[in-house]
Amino acid sequence: MQQGSSPVTELAGIGTTACTYTDSTTGVTVMTYDANLYLTVTAAPLRPGADLPEGLVAGLGSAASSAFTALRA
Repeated sequence: MQQGSSPVTELAGIGTTACTYTDSTTGVTVMTYDANLYLTVTAAPLRPGADLPEGLVAGLGSAASSAFTALRA
């Protein structure tokens, strides 16, 4: 994590464990793992200082969950 990060918040329902944080440099990150799979998904604005969508964490979590399902198949 970078120094300008927000606190880490746990997320439920994605893998064995998951959490999210927002970093002023890299954007919003969802980190999760399940069994032997570890996944980090990050989204950042194209323009520095631009606002990110409200539902971004939910969208990143959904993408991570879908990736776990596909990787287990």
